[in-house]
Amino acid sequence: MARYSKITALYERLSRDDDLSGESNSITNQKKYLEDYAQKSGYTNIRHFTDDGYSGVNFNRPGFQAMISEIEAGNVETLIVKDMSRLGRNYLQVGFYTEILFPQKKVHFLAINNSIDSNKASDNDFAPFLNIMNEWYAKDTSNKIRSVFDARMKDGKRCSGSIPYGYNRVPSDKQALVVDPVAAEVVKRIFLLANEGKSTRAIAEKLTEEKVLIPSAYAKEYHPEQYNGQKYSNPNLWGMSTVRGILERQEYLGHTVLRKTVGTNFKLHKRKSTAQDEQYLFQHTHEPIISQELWDSVHRRRKRVQRASAWGSHTNRLSGYLYCADCGRRLTLQTHYSKRDGSVQYSYRCGGYASRVNSCTAHSISADNVEALVLSSVKRFSRFVLQDENAFAAELQSLWIERLKTEPKNQQSELQRCQKRYDELSNLVRGLYENLMLGLLSERQYRQLMKQYDVEQTDLETKMDAIKSALAEEREKSGDIKQFIALIRKCKNPTEISDLMFYELIDKIVVYEAEGVSRARTQKVDIYFNYVGQVNIDYTPEEVAEIQAQEAQTAAERLQKQRAREKACREKRKAERLAANGGELVKKQVCPQCGKIFIPASSHQTFCSEGCCYQARQNQKQAERETERGQHYYRQRICAICGNPYWPESSRSKFCSDACRKKNHNKVTLEAYHKKRVKEQTLWKSTSPVNTQT
Repeated sequence: MARYSKITALYERLSRDDDLSGESNSITNQKKYLEDYAQKSGYTNIRHFTDDGYSGVNFNRPGFQAMISEIEAGNVETLIVKDMSRLGRNYLQVGFYTEILFPQKKVHFLAINNSIDSNKASDNDFAPFLNIMNEWYAKDTSNKIRSVFDARMKDGKRCSGSIPYGYNRVPSDKQALVVDPVAAEVVKRIFLLANEGKSTRAIAEKLTEEKVLIPSAYAKEYHPEQYNGQKYSNPNLWGMSTVRGILERQEYLGHTVLRKTVGTNFKLHKRKSTAQDEQYLFQHTHEPIISQELWDSVHRRRKRVQRASAWGSHTNRLSGYLYCADCGRRLTLQTHYSKRDGSVQYSYRCGGYASRVNSCTAHSISADNVEALVLSSVKRFSRFVLQDENAFAAELQSLWIERLKTEPKNQQSELQRCQKRYDELSNLVRGLYENLMLGLLSERQYRQLMKQYDVEQTDLETKMDAIKSALAEEREKSGDIKQFIALIRKCKNPTEISDLMFYELIDKIVVYEAEGVSRARTQKVDIYFNYVGQVNIDYTPEEVAEIQAQEAQTAAERLQKQRAREKACREKRKAERLAANGGELVKKQVCPQCGKIFIPASSHQTFCSEGCCYQARQNQKQAERETERGQHYYRQRICAICGNPYWPESSRSKFCSDACRKKNHNKVTLEAYHKKRVKEQTLWKSTSPVNTQT
């Protein structure tokens, strides 16, 4: 097989700095210029590699890659270019090719206009600087183009060819957008589904099930001039990222948002997203598809995370709205099953208590109680609106102004306290370092104290940032009382709060720890509404009387229900007895004394009559007496002399035998004799003459 002869490669590329209007720098003239030079220099077996693109930074050009493949295969002997900029404007990669790859593959490199010859080392000393200058030129051109685009975007002019799904361009004015009726209905439906609480996955699955065309497929079929060439496998398969992108676009409010992405580097064809403060927002530039109220409602809903219970798939609409008043964490959903009917009962408790991450208490509360509180508040506000809407609006306005005066002051004082402590820690750290340098403090103590101070300073920084962001948000936030009253007006005298009204009205609910037990248990709950925050309007005497009457009615209904339950229980037991006794309330019994069959008057009656009852008691006593005494009439006694038990023959018998009786007689006689002698001696001593004279 004959060896492939090496070629002389001529590479041409049209650059941005070329004068495209002239023919001297066109690809055709470059090719003729290089061919003439190669022929005059005696090079043969010439092959051209051409790229019509302008990019001198990106080396993924087809002609250039084909040439590099030939070089790596060892088929190129000489490479000739017009100048160094035609090879590329990335000085790192150009340097790699000219100083590493070409010498390794023994390629003779020539840049005609720059007088670069790889066989002459002295001619190549200035080549790296030429590469740097070429890249600088490309970078400067990129910066100029970026500045032009940025200036156009600052003026509100679109620089991108893509437009939001739901709009079309006006042929006569590419900057103007008009609503596409078909696509706009899909956008509205996506926002309405999201406002109902549907997740992006559920919305995408619903649109896929209904076979709605995705944005790229819709543009390709109905608006080919707007199709960006994006490929897809299924024209009806919606993705969560597509739905999420539609829900995040402010263009549907009628605004123009520019500079949402910027190039990362002029060498890379990649872009990165910009922060919201770096974007250019121009309001009310075209017809909106959705309203601001719907946008706000949807994005409030999207901030909430509808979590299921820990041990099942149960969800509740209060999830994400309840917060602990002490630690500020969200309350987690708990499920219980009723022993009476097996129904599911929902309750909430503090997430910090459940995870044991801090010493917070349970703060448990029933979901039904929270729903009842929300319904009661909405009913009250609805009554205020119906009675005197202007007075209610004035009251809300005064509450809002008072809150704006008090809350920032408290936060400012807390911020000042944190800043003061932060400065104290900084001084302490400075003093620690000085003591370490003076040798007054050991390095171990220094590191230990520094760690403690650093942790405390980090916590203070986090807390101060949170307070500052809260203050900034409070300054930007304003109470929209008219919007709140409009929402209240929608539900006049409601019997229940729908999901849509709940999500539109409620901002958050703060739950405090309960006090007391059983019916004396009380718990404070703060409800924060959208647009107006917490509304604490004092109850009027009429409302207090109404509440008391309602509580009395509730207590009466509770007592009535309890009595009804007790009566039902009695009736049930009576029915069971009737069924067990063959239709009679009390079962017939046989008198154990006389053997007569009778119907007892109560469940405790045993004998048929009082006589049988008396005779049975007497018989029982006789039987107990016979069991205890046998044939003896009197009970057994203990002998007073010997202590032995004996059966007496009479009621006066105290001794078991004649011997014990005789001993007792002698004992009594002797005691009487001695007592008599003592008495006589005492009398003699008192009457004797000798004793009297003495």
